[in-house]
Amino acid sequence: MSKEDLKLAFTRHATSKIHELEDLNSISTLGFRGEALPSIASVSMFTAISAEIDSKGNEIRIHGSEEKSFKPSAALIGTTCKVQNLFYNTPARRKFLKKPETEQAVINSMMRRFMLSRPEVAFKMMSNNKIVYDVPKQELSERINAIYGSTFKNGILPVELTKDPYTVKGFTGNLSLIKKRQGEQYIFLNGRFIKNRLLNSSIYSAYQSLIQRGEFPFFVLFLEMPPELFDVNVHPAKLEVRFINEWQIYHVIKTSITSVLQDILKVIPDYNSYQHFPAHSSKETEPLHLEKAPSGSIAQFEQAPHKRIDSEFNGLIDKSDPQIQRAHLRMESTLDDIKMPNEELQPVSNHIWQIHKKYLITEIKSGIVIIDQHVAHERVLFEEAKKAIEGQGFPSQTVLFPQSLKLQPEEYESLLEITHYLNKIGFRFREFGENTIIIDEIPPDINWGNESQIIREIIDQYISVKKIDPSFIDQIAAIYACKSAVKAGDQLNPEERIHLVDRLFSTDHPYYCPHGRPIIINLSINELDQRFERNT
Repeated sequence: MSKEDLKLAFTRHATSKIHELEDLNSISTLGFRGEALPSIASVSMFTAISAEIDSKGNEIRIHGSEEKSFKPSAALIGTTCKVQNLFYNTPARRKFLKKPETEQAVINSMMRRFMLSRPEVAFKMMSNNKIVYDVPKQELSERINAIYGSTFKNGILPVELTKDPYTVKGFTGNLSLIKKRQGEQYIFLNGRFIKNRLLNSSIYSAYQSLIQRGEFPFFVLFLEMPPELFDVNVHPAKLEVRFINEWQIYHVIKTSITSVLQDILKVIPDYNSYQHFPAHSSKETEPLHLEKAPSGSIAQFEQAPHKRIDSEFNGLIDKSDPQIQRAHLRMESTLDDIKMPNEELQPVSNHIWQIHKKYLITEIKSGIVIIDQHVAHERVLFEEAKKAIEGQGFPSQTVLFPQSLKLQPEEYESLLEITHYLNKIGFRFREFGENTIIIDEIPPDINWGNESQIIREIIDQYISVKKIDPSFIDQIAAIYACKSAVKAGDQLNPEERIHLVDRLFSTDHPYYCPHGRPIIINLSINELDQRFERNT
Protein backbone atom coordinates (compact mmCIF):
# COMPACT_ATOMS: atom_id res chain seq x y z
CA MET A 1 0.00 0.00 0.00
CA SER A 2 1.03 3.57 -0.51
CA LYS A 3 1.67 5.87 2.43
CA GLU A 4 -1.76 7.49 2.07
CA ASP A 5 -3.62 4.17 1.74
CA LEU A 6 -1.88 2.66 4.76
CA LYS A 7 -3.13 5.46 6.97
CA LEU A 8 -6.58 5.45 5.41
CA ALA A 9 -6.95 1.65 5.81
CA PHE A 10 -7.55 2.00 9.56
CA THR A 11 -10.41 4.46 9.13
CA ARG A 12 -13.82 2.87 9.63
CA HIS A 13 -15.73 2.04 6.44
CA ALA A 14 -12.79 3.00 4.25
CA THR A 15 -12.72 0.51 1.36
CA SER A 16 -11.08 0.32 -2.05
CA LYS A 17 -13.57 -2.30 -3.23
CA ILE A 18 -16.59 -0.08 -3.85
CA HIS A 19 -16.48 3.04 -6.01
CA GLU A 20 -20.13 3.38 -7.04
CA LEU A 21 -23.46 2.25 -5.59
CA GLU A 22 -23.87 -0.31 -8.37
CA ASP A 23 -20.71 -2.08 -7.19
CA LEU A 24 -22.71 -3.54 -4.29
CA ASN A 25 -24.51 -5.75 -6.82
CA SER A 26 -21.30 -7.24 -8.24
CA ILE A 27 -18.98 -7.81 -5.28
CA SER A 28 -16.13 -10.14 -6.24
CA THR A 29 -13.82 -9.66 -3.26
CA LEU A 30 -13.91 -11.31 0.17
CA GLY A 31 -14.08 -8.00 2.07
CA PHE A 32 -15.81 -4.80 1.10
CA ARG A 33 -17.13 -3.05 4.22
CA GLY A 34 -13.91 -1.51 5.49
CA GLU A 35 -14.41 -2.76 9.05
CA ALA A 36 -11.90 -5.58 9.61
CA LEU A 37 -8.68 -3.61 10.17
CA PRO A 38 -10.19 -0.81 12.30
CA SER A 39 -12.17 -3.34 14.36
CA ILE A 40 -9.08 -5.43 15.17
CA ALA A 41 -6.98 -2.33 15.84
CA SER A 42 -9.62 -1.06 18.30
CA VAL A 43 -9.14 -4.04 20.65
CA SER A 44 -5.42 -4.77 20.27
CA MET A 45 -1.95 -3.37 19.76
CA PHE A 46 -1.70 -3.38 15.97
CA THR A 47 1.39 -2.82 13.83
CA ALA A 48 1.31 -2.74 10.01
CA ILE A 49 4.27 -2.33 7.64
CA SER A 50 3.68 -1.92 3.91
CA ALA A 51 5.66 -1.05 0.78
CA GLU A 52 4.88 -0.76 -2.93
CA ILE A 53 7.23 -1.59 -5.79
CA ASP A 54 10.00 1.00 -6.18
CA SER A 55 8.96 2.90 -3.08
CA LYS A 56 9.97 3.09 0.57
CA GLY A 57 8.00 1.30 3.22
CA ASN A 58 5.94 2.82 6.04
CA GLU A 59 4.95 1.60 9.47
CA ILE A 60 1.87 2.47 11.50
CA ARG A 61 1.26 1.48 15.14
CA ILE A 62 -2.23 1.70 16.63
CA HIS A 63 -3.19 0.81 20.22
CA GLY A 64 -6.91 0.58 20.88
CA SER A 65 -7.89 2.79 17.90
CA GLU A 66 -5.33 5.42 18.95
CA GLU A 67 -2.51 6.06 16.49
CA LYS A 68 0.82 5.85 18.33
CA SER A 69 3.24 6.36 15.45
CA PHE A 70 3.44 6.62 11.68
CA LYS A 71 6.92 6.61 10.16
CA PRO A 72 9.06 5.34 7.27
CA SER A 73 10.37 1.81 7.67
CA ALA A 74 12.44 -0.73 5.81
CA ALA A 75 10.08 -3.30 4.34
CA LEU A 76 9.71 -5.95 1.68
CA ILE A 77 7.14 -5.46 -1.05
CA GLY A 78 3.72 -6.23 0.37
CA THR A 79 2.09 -5.81 3.78
CA THR A 80 2.92 -7.35 7.16
CA CYS A 81 0.41 -7.14 10.03
CA LYS A 82 1.18 -7.90 13.66
CA VAL A 83 -1.53 -8.14 16.33
CA GLN A 84 -0.53 -8.22 20.02
CA ASN A 85 -2.44 -8.28 23.32
CA LEU A 86 -5.85 -8.96 21.82
CA PHE A 87 -8.70 -7.57 23.98
CA TYR A 88 -6.19 -5.94 26.36
CA ASN A 89 -8.49 -2.90 26.69
CA THR A 90 -11.77 -4.85 26.86
CA PRO A 91 -11.38 -7.29 29.79
CA ALA A 92 -15.10 -8.13 29.74
CA ARG A 93 -14.75 -9.46 26.18
CA ARG A 94 -11.59 -11.32 27.08
CA LYS A 95 -13.42 -13.19 29.84
CA PHE A 96 -15.68 -14.75 27.21
CA LEU A 97 -12.78 -16.44 25.46
CA LYS A 98 -12.91 -20.22 25.79
CA LYS A 99 -10.09 -22.54 26.75
CA PRO A 100 -6.87 -22.08 24.72
CA GLU A 101 -7.35 -25.52 23.14
CA THR A 102 -10.85 -24.59 21.97
CA GLU A 103 -9.77 -21.24 20.54
CA GLN A 104 -6.81 -22.94 18.85
CA ALA A 105 -9.15 -25.46 17.23
CA VAL A 106 -11.25 -22.61 15.77
CA ILE A 107 -8.10 -20.95 14.41
CA ASN A 108 -6.94 -24.23 12.87
CA SER A 109 -10.31 -24.65 11.17
CA MET A 110 -10.14 -21.11 9.77
CA MET A 111 -6.62 -21.70 8.45
CA ARG A 112 -7.71 -24.89 6.68
CA ARG A 113 -10.37 -22.88 4.86
CA PHE A 114 -7.78 -20.35 3.71
CA MET A 115 -5.30 -23.02 2.64
CA LEU A 116 -7.91 -24.94 0.64
CA SER A 117 -9.37 -21.82 -0.98
CA ARG A 118 -5.96 -20.59 -2.20
CA PRO A 119 -3.69 -23.55 -3.01
CA GLU A 120 -1.57 -21.23 -5.18
CA VAL A 121 -0.49 -19.38 -2.00
CA ALA A 122 2.06 -20.75 0.50
CA PHE A 123 1.02 -20.78 4.18
CA LYS A 124 2.96 -21.23 7.41
CA MET A 125 1.29 -21.25 10.81
CA MET A 126 2.96 -21.60 14.20
CA SER A 127 1.47 -21.94 17.66
CA ASN A 128 3.41 -22.09 20.93
CA ASN A 129 6.68 -22.22 18.94
CA LYS A 130 5.48 -25.33 17.10
CA ILE A 131 4.74 -25.54 13.39
CA VAL A 132 1.08 -26.39 12.87
CA TYR A 133 0.92 -25.99 9.08
CA ASP A 134 3.65 -25.37 6.53
CA VAL A 135 2.52 -25.83 2.93
CA PRO A 136 4.09 -24.51 -0.32
CA LYS A 137 2.32 -23.34 -3.46
CA GLN A 138 0.74 -26.43 -4.98
CA GLU A 139 -2.21 -27.95 -6.82
CA LEU A 140 -5.45 -28.44 -4.89
CA SER A 141 -5.07 -32.23 -4.79
CA GLU A 142 -1.57 -31.85 -3.36
CA ARG A 143 -2.85 -29.27 -0.83
CA ILE A 144 -5.52 -31.73 0.37
CA ASN A 145 -2.83 -34.39 0.72
CA ALA A 146 -0.58 -31.97 2.66
CA ILE A 147 -3.34 -31.05 5.11
CA TYR A 148 -5.07 -34.40 5.63
CA GLY A 149 -2.35 -36.94 4.93
CA SER A 150 -1.62 -39.58 2.33
CA THR A 151 -4.82 -41.55 3.08
CA PHE A 152 -6.69 -38.84 1.16
CA LYS A 153 -4.42 -39.06 -1.88
CA ASN A 154 -6.17 -42.04 -3.45
CA GLY A 155 -9.55 -41.32 -1.90
CA ILE A 156 -10.47 -38.04 -3.61
CA LEU A 157 -12.39 -37.96 -6.89
CA PRO A 158 -12.16 -34.97 -9.26
CA VAL A 159 -15.39 -33.04 -9.85
CA GLU A 160 -15.92 -30.76 -12.84
CA LEU A 161 -19.16 -29.62 -14.42
CA THR A 162 -20.07 -26.52 -16.41
CA LYS A 163 -23.69 -25.64 -16.91
CA ASP A 164 -24.00 -22.04 -17.97
CA PRO A 165 -23.84 -19.79 -15.98
CA TYR A 166 -22.52 -22.15 -13.27
CA THR A 167 -19.22 -23.99 -12.93
CA VAL A 168 -18.47 -26.59 -10.26
CA LYS A 169 -14.90 -27.81 -9.71
CA GLY A 170 -13.02 -29.52 -6.92
CA PHE A 171 -12.88 -32.92 -5.26
CA THR A 172 -15.20 -35.23 -3.37
CA GLY A 173 -14.20 -38.23 -1.28
CA ASN A 174 -14.90 -41.90 -1.83
CA LEU A 175 -16.32 -44.13 0.89
CA SER A 176 -12.91 -44.50 2.54
CA LEU A 177 -13.15 -40.87 3.69
CA ILE A 178 -16.62 -41.06 5.25
CA LYS A 179 -16.74 -39.79 8.85
CA LYS A 180 -19.27 -39.75 11.67
CA ARG A 181 -18.47 -36.11 12.41
CA GLN A 182 -19.01 -33.01 10.30
CA GLY A 183 -16.17 -30.57 9.68
CA GLU A 184 -14.53 -31.68 6.44
CA GLN A 185 -17.08 -30.26 4.04
CA TYR A 186 -16.06 -27.14 2.14
CA ILE A 187 -17.97 -25.08 -0.45
CA PHE A 188 -16.33 -21.96 -1.87
CA LEU A 189 -18.49 -19.52 -3.81
CA ASN A 190 -16.31 -17.42 -6.12
CA GLY A 191 -13.44 -18.11 -3.69
CA ARG A 192 -15.45 -17.30 -0.55
CA PHE A 193 -16.11 -20.04 2.02
CA ILE A 194 -19.85 -20.33 2.66
CA LYS A 195 -22.19 -22.44 4.76
CA ASN A 196 -25.42 -23.44 3.09
CA ARG A 197 -27.54 -26.33 4.33
CA LEU A 198 -29.37 -26.70 1.03
CA LEU A 199 -26.16 -27.04 -1.00
CA ASN A 200 -24.76 -29.50 1.55
CA SER A 201 -27.95 -31.55 1.33
CA SER A 202 -27.59 -31.68 -2.47
CA ILE A 203 -24.24 -33.44 -1.98
CA TYR A 204 -25.54 -35.73 0.76
CA SER A 205 -28.48 -36.73 -1.45
CA ALA A 206 -26.04 -37.76 -4.19
CA TYR A 207 -24.46 -40.15 -1.65
CA GLN A 208 -27.87 -41.23 -0.34
CA SER A 209 -27.68 -44.88 -1.39
CA LEU A 210 -24.01 -45.19 -0.37
CA ILE A 211 -23.83 -43.81 3.18
CA GLN A 212 -25.84 -44.29 6.33
CA ARG A 213 -27.63 -41.67 8.34
CA GLY A 214 -25.16 -39.73 10.46
CA GLU A 215 -22.24 -40.25 8.05
CA PHE A 216 -20.65 -37.36 6.19
CA PRO A 217 -18.54 -37.41 3.01
CA PHE A 218 -15.47 -35.27 2.43
CA PHE A 219 -15.65 -32.60 -0.28
CA VAL A 220 -13.92 -29.40 -1.41
CA LEU A 221 -16.00 -27.72 -4.11
CA PHE A 222 -15.56 -24.39 -5.90
CA LEU A 223 -18.76 -22.91 -7.27
CA GLU A 224 -18.33 -20.09 -9.78
CA MET A 225 -21.17 -17.88 -10.99
CA PRO A 226 -21.81 -14.22 -11.91
CA PRO A 227 -21.87 -12.07 -8.73
CA GLU A 228 -25.24 -10.57 -9.63
CA LEU A 229 -26.87 -14.00 -9.07
CA PHE A 230 -26.29 -13.98 -5.30
CA ASP A 231 -26.07 -11.60 -2.35
CA VAL A 232 -23.33 -11.93 0.28
CA ASN A 233 -24.50 -8.97 2.32
CA VAL A 234 -26.94 -10.98 4.48
CA HIS A 235 -24.71 -12.22 7.33
CA PRO A 236 -22.24 -10.30 9.55
CA ALA A 237 -19.50 -12.88 8.95
CA LYS A 238 -20.49 -13.25 5.27
CA LEU A 239 -20.73 -17.04 5.73
CA GLU A 240 -24.27 -17.21 4.40
CA VAL A 241 -25.44 -16.01 1.01
CA ARG A 242 -28.79 -15.64 -0.68
CA PHE A 243 -29.20 -17.00 -4.22
CA ILE A 244 -31.67 -15.84 -6.85
CA ASN A 245 -32.31 -19.45 -7.92
CA GLU A 246 -30.98 -21.76 -5.22
CA TRP A 247 -32.85 -24.88 -6.40
CA GLN A 248 -31.22 -24.58 -9.80
CA ILE A 249 -27.83 -24.52 -8.08
CA TYR A 250 -28.93 -27.47 -5.92
CA HIS A 251 -29.50 -29.63 -8.99
CA VAL A 252 -26.27 -28.50 -10.68
CA ILE A 253 -24.18 -29.51 -7.66
CA LYS A 254 -26.07 -32.78 -7.18
CA THR A 255 -25.56 -33.66 -10.86
CA SER A 256 -21.83 -32.93 -10.63
CA ILE A 257 -21.42 -35.28 -7.65
CA THR A 258 -23.75 -38.00 -8.96
CA SER A 259 -21.81 -38.26 -12.23
CA VAL A 260 -18.57 -38.82 -10.31
CA LEU A 261 -20.11 -41.49 -8.08
CA GLN A 262 -21.09 -43.59 -11.09
CA ASP A 263 -17.63 -45.20 -11.16
CA ILE A 264 -18.25 -47.77 -8.44
CA LEU A 265 -14.68 -49.11 -8.43
CA LYS A 266 -13.34 -45.69 -7.46
CA VAL A 267 -16.11 -45.01 -4.96
CA ILE A 268 -15.95 -48.17 -2.85
CA PRO A 269 -13.57 -48.12 0.17
CA ASP A 270 -9.93 -48.93 -0.51
CA TYR A 271 -8.43 -52.07 0.93
CA ASN A 272 -5.08 -51.12 2.43
CA SER A 273 -3.54 -53.87 4.51
CA TYR A 274 -0.79 -51.46 5.38
CA GLN A 275 0.22 -47.95 4.53
CA HIS A 276 3.61 -47.68 2.91
CA PHE A 277 5.98 -44.92 3.87
CA PRO A 278 9.75 -44.38 3.75
CA ALA A 279 11.93 -46.46 6.01
CA HIS A 280 12.56 -44.90 9.40
CA SER A 281 14.40 -45.70 12.56
CA SER A 282 13.44 -45.21 16.15
CA LYS A 283 15.92 -42.32 16.31
CA GLU A 284 13.72 -40.35 13.93
CA THR A 285 10.65 -40.69 16.12
CA GLU A 286 9.85 -39.46 19.58
CA PRO A 287 7.80 -41.13 22.30
CA LEU A 288 4.63 -39.34 23.23
CA HIS A 289 4.97 -37.67 26.61
CA LEU A 290 1.73 -38.70 28.22
CA GLU A 291 0.24 -39.40 31.58
CA LYS A 292 0.27 -43.15 32.22
CA ALA A 293 -2.85 -43.04 34.35
CA PRO A 294 -6.21 -41.31 33.95
CA SER A 295 -6.89 -38.09 35.80
CA GLY A 296 -8.41 -38.39 39.24
CA SER A 297 -11.65 -36.81 38.07
CA ILE A 298 -12.40 -39.70 35.74
CA ALA A 299 -10.92 -42.64 37.64
CA GLN A 300 -14.21 -43.00 39.48
CA PHE A 301 -15.92 -43.92 36.20
CA GLU A 302 -13.61 -46.84 35.42
CA GLN A 303 -16.03 -49.45 36.62
CA ALA A 304 -18.49 -51.46 34.60
CA PRO A 305 -21.97 -49.86 34.60
CA HIS A 306 -23.70 -53.06 35.75
CA LYS A 307 -21.36 -53.24 38.76
CA ARG A 308 -22.11 -49.62 39.68
CA ILE A 309 -25.80 -50.30 39.33
CA ASP A 310 -25.57 -53.36 41.57
CA SER A 311 -23.76 -51.44 44.30
CA GLU A 312 -25.50 -48.05 44.05
CA PHE A 313 -29.02 -48.99 43.00
CA ASN A 314 -29.49 -52.35 44.63
CA GLY A 315 -33.14 -53.32 44.63
CA LEU A 316 -34.12 -51.23 41.60
CA ILE A 317 -33.52 -54.10 39.14
CA ASP A 318 -35.91 -57.00 38.95
CA LYS A 319 -33.52 -59.97 39.09
CA SER A 320 -36.45 -62.33 38.71
CA ASP A 321 -36.74 -61.32 35.02
CA PRO A 322 -36.86 -64.66 33.11
CA GLN A 323 -34.45 -63.37 30.46
CA ILE A 324 -31.81 -62.48 33.06
CA GLN A 325 -32.33 -65.79 34.84
CA ARG A 326 -31.89 -67.78 31.62
CA ALA A 327 -28.75 -65.82 30.75
CA HIS A 328 -27.17 -66.67 34.09
CA LEU A 329 -28.26 -70.29 33.82
CA ARG A 330 -26.69 -70.65 30.41
CA MET A 331 -23.52 -68.90 31.62
CA GLU A 332 -23.23 -71.31 34.53
CA SER A 333 -23.78 -74.28 32.20
CA THR A 334 -21.01 -73.08 29.87
CA LEU A 335 -18.46 -72.25 32.54
CA ASP A 336 -19.05 -74.90 35.16
CA ASP A 337 -20.74 -77.69 33.21
CA ILE A 338 -23.66 -77.60 35.62
CA LYS A 339 -26.90 -79.13 34.39
CA MET A 340 -29.46 -76.39 33.84
CA PRO A 341 -32.68 -76.76 35.81
CA ASN A 342 -34.61 -75.26 32.88
CA GLU A 343 -34.94 -78.31 30.62
CA GLU A 344 -36.31 -76.22 27.75
CA LEU A 345 -32.96 -74.52 27.25
CA GLN A 346 -30.98 -77.75 27.33
CA PRO A 347 -29.24 -78.36 23.95
CA VAL A 348 -30.16 -81.61 22.25
CA SER A 349 -27.45 -81.38 19.57
CA ASN A 350 -23.72 -80.68 19.60
CA HIS A 351 -23.91 -79.16 16.13
CA ILE A 352 -23.93 -75.41 15.44
CA TRP A 353 -24.76 -74.59 11.82
CA GLN A 354 -23.81 -71.40 9.97
CA ILE A 355 -26.45 -69.98 7.60
CA HIS A 356 -25.48 -67.65 4.74
CA LYS A 357 -22.21 -66.92 6.58
CA LYS A 358 -24.28 -64.67 8.83
CA TYR A 359 -26.28 -66.60 11.42
CA LEU A 360 -25.56 -69.52 13.75
CA ILE A 361 -28.33 -72.04 14.48
CA THR A 362 -28.46 -74.76 17.11
CA GLU A 363 -31.20 -77.06 18.39
CA ILE A 364 -32.53 -76.93 21.94
CA LYS A 365 -35.26 -79.00 23.57
CA SER A 366 -37.88 -76.29 23.21
CA GLY A 367 -37.08 -75.44 19.59
CA ILE A 368 -34.14 -73.70 17.88
CA VAL A 369 -31.91 -70.74 18.70
CA ILE A 370 -30.65 -68.32 16.00
CA ILE A 371 -27.60 -66.14 16.77
CA ASP A 372 -26.30 -63.20 14.72
CA GLN A 373 -22.55 -63.94 14.55
CA HIS A 374 -21.45 -60.30 14.19
CA VAL A 375 -23.39 -58.83 17.12
CA ALA A 376 -22.59 -61.90 19.24
CA HIS A 377 -18.86 -61.37 18.74
CA GLU A 378 -19.39 -57.63 19.23
CA ARG A 379 -20.94 -58.24 22.67
CA VAL A 380 -18.05 -60.52 23.64
CA LEU A 381 -15.40 -57.99 22.58
CA PHE A 382 -17.31 -55.10 24.18
CA GLU A 383 -17.34 -56.70 27.61
CA GLU A 384 -13.71 -57.79 27.27
CA ALA A 385 -12.71 -54.24 26.32
CA LYS A 386 -14.63 -52.81 29.28
CA LYS A 387 -12.81 -55.16 31.64
CA ALA A 388 -9.47 -54.27 30.03
CA ILE A 389 -10.11 -50.53 30.52
CA GLU A 390 -11.07 -51.11 34.14
CA GLY A 391 -8.18 -53.48 34.81
CA GLN A 392 -4.67 -54.12 33.52
CA GLY A 393 -5.49 -53.74 29.83
CA PHE A 394 -5.13 -55.99 26.79
CA PRO A 395 -1.83 -57.47 25.64
CA SER A 396 -0.69 -56.07 22.29
CA GLN A 397 0.55 -57.68 19.10
CA THR A 398 3.35 -56.03 17.11
CA VAL A 399 2.49 -55.32 13.48
CA LEU A 400 4.89 -56.20 10.70
CA PHE A 401 4.03 -53.11 8.65
CA PRO A 402 3.19 -50.23 11.05
CA GLN A 403 0.65 -47.68 9.81
CA SER A 404 1.28 -43.95 9.93
CA LEU A 405 -1.70 -41.81 10.86
CA LYS A 406 -1.76 -38.07 10.11
CA LEU A 407 -4.18 -36.05 12.22
CA GLN A 408 -5.37 -32.47 12.32
CA PRO A 409 -3.86 -30.39 15.17
CA GLU A 410 -7.04 -30.50 17.28
CA GLU A 411 -7.37 -34.24 16.65
CA TYR A 412 -3.79 -34.77 17.78
CA GLU A 413 -4.42 -32.83 21.01
CA SER A 414 -7.50 -34.97 21.65
CA LEU A 415 -5.45 -38.11 21.02
CA LEU A 416 -3.04 -37.11 23.78
CA GLU A 417 -5.95 -36.75 26.19
CA ILE A 418 -7.34 -40.25 25.57
CA THR A 419 -4.10 -42.20 24.95
CA HIS A 420 -4.42 -43.88 28.35
CA TYR A 421 -7.62 -45.61 27.22
CA LEU A 422 -6.23 -46.55 23.81
CA ASN A 423 -3.25 -48.13 25.56
CA LYS A 424 -5.63 -50.09 27.79
CA ILE A 425 -7.31 -51.76 24.80
CA GLY A 426 -3.95 -52.62 23.22
CA PHE A 427 -2.83 -49.74 20.98
CA ARG A 428 0.81 -48.59 21.15
CA PHE A 429 2.05 -45.70 19.03
CA ARG A 430 4.71 -42.99 18.90
CA GLU A 431 5.13 -39.56 17.39
CA PHE A 432 6.37 -39.36 13.81
CA GLY A 433 6.56 -35.82 12.51
CA GLU A 434 3.97 -33.05 12.50
CA ASN A 435 0.69 -34.23 14.08
CA THR A 436 1.50 -37.76 12.91
CA ILE A 437 1.87 -41.05 14.78
CA ILE A 438 3.09 -44.54 13.91
CA ILE A 439 0.98 -47.42 15.24
CA ASP A 440 3.42 -50.14 16.33
CA GLU A 441 1.14 -52.47 18.28
CA ILE A 442 -2.56 -53.28 18.06
CA PRO A 443 -5.11 -55.28 20.12
CA PRO A 444 -5.11 -59.03 19.53
CA ASP A 445 -8.65 -59.28 18.09
CA ILE A 446 -8.73 -56.53 15.47
CA ASN A 447 -8.31 -57.13 11.76
CA TRP A 448 -4.94 -55.98 10.47
CA GLY A 449 -5.37 -52.68 8.61
CA ASN A 450 -8.33 -51.41 10.70
CA GLU A 451 -6.25 -49.74 13.39
CA SER A 452 -6.22 -46.23 11.86
CA GLN A 453 -9.98 -46.26 11.32
CA ILE A 454 -10.67 -47.36 14.91
CA ILE A 455 -8.42 -44.67 16.38
CA ARG A 456 -9.98 -42.01 14.14
CA GLU A 457 -13.52 -42.97 15.16
CA ILE A 458 -12.63 -42.92 18.85
CA ILE A 459 -11.05 -39.46 18.42
CA ASP A 460 -14.15 -38.22 16.54
CA GLN A 461 -16.39 -39.50 19.32
CA TYR A 462 -14.27 -37.76 21.97
CA ILE A 463 -14.26 -34.47 20.04
CA SER A 464 -18.05 -34.60 19.74
CA VAL A 465 -18.57 -34.96 23.52
CA LYS A 466 -15.31 -33.47 24.90
CA LYS A 467 -15.63 -35.23 28.23
CA ILE A 468 -14.63 -38.58 29.64
CA ASP A 469 -17.48 -40.22 31.49
CA PRO A 470 -19.04 -43.69 31.63
CA SER A 471 -20.85 -43.24 28.31
CA PHE A 472 -17.64 -42.26 26.52
CA ILE A 473 -15.79 -45.26 27.97
CA ASP A 474 -18.67 -47.41 26.70
CA GLN A 475 -18.28 -45.77 23.29
CA ILE A 476 -14.56 -46.62 23.15
CA ALA A 477 -15.34 -50.26 23.88
CA ALA A 478 -18.27 -50.27 21.42
CA ILE A 479 -16.23 -48.80 18.54
CA TYR A 480 -13.42 -51.25 19.17
CA ALA A 481 -15.87 -54.16 19.36
CA CYS A 482 -17.83 -53.20 16.24
CA LYS A 483 -14.73 -52.79 14.06
CA SER A 484 -13.00 -55.90 15.39
CA ALA A 485 -15.88 -58.40 15.40
CA VAL A 486 -16.40 -61.01 12.70
CA LYS A 487 -18.61 -59.68 9.93
CA ALA A 488 -21.60 -61.02 8.08
CA GLY A 489 -20.04 -62.99 5.26
CA ASP A 490 -17.11 -64.36 7.29
CA GLN A 491 -16.88 -68.16 7.20
CA LEU A 492 -16.49 -69.80 10.62
CA ASN A 493 -15.33 -73.38 11.06
CA PRO A 494 -17.17 -75.65 13.57
CA GLU A 495 -14.65 -75.02 16.35
CA GLU A 496 -14.91 -71.24 15.90
CA ARG A 497 -18.70 -71.40 16.07
CA ILE A 498 -18.65 -73.37 19.31
CA HIS A 499 -16.01 -71.06 20.78
CA LEU A 500 -18.01 -67.96 19.84
CA VAL A 501 -21.23 -69.30 21.39
CA ASP A 502 -19.39 -70.33 24.57
CA ARG A 503 -17.82 -66.86 24.86
CA LEU A 504 -21.19 -65.21 24.24
CA PHE A 505 -22.97 -67.05 27.04
CA SER A 506 -20.12 -66.30 29.43
CA THR A 507 -20.83 -62.57 29.09
CA ASP A 508 -22.98 -60.67 31.55
CA HIS A 509 -25.58 -59.65 28.97
CA PRO A 510 -25.67 -62.07 26.02
CA TYR A 511 -29.04 -60.99 24.62
CA TYR A 512 -28.28 -57.52 23.19
CA CYS A 513 -25.27 -55.92 21.50
CA PRO A 514 -23.80 -52.60 22.78
CA HIS A 515 -25.99 -50.71 20.28
CA GLY A 516 -29.17 -52.40 21.46
CA ARG A 517 -29.63 -54.86 18.59
CA PRO A 518 -30.86 -58.37 19.54
CA ILE A 519 -28.26 -61.15 19.44
CA ILE A 520 -30.43 -64.23 19.96
CA ILE A 521 -33.83 -65.23 18.63
CA ASN A 522 -35.56 -68.31 20.10
CA LEU A 523 -38.10 -70.10 17.91
CA SER A 524 -40.07 -72.52 20.03
CA ILE A 525 -41.65 -75.75 18.81
CA ASN A 526 -45.08 -74.20 19.42
CA GLU A 527 -44.24 -71.25 17.14
CA LEU A 528 -42.98 -73.59 14.42
CA ASP A 529 -46.11 -75.75 14.72
CA GLN A 530 -48.30 -72.67 14.32
CA ARG A 531 -46.35 -71.63 11.23
CA PHE A 532 -46.92 -75.02 9.64
CA GLU A 533 -50.53 -75.12 10.90
CA ARG A 534 -49.98 -78.28 12.88
CA ASN A 535 -52.58 -79.03 15.55
CA THR A 536 -50.47 -81.43 17.60
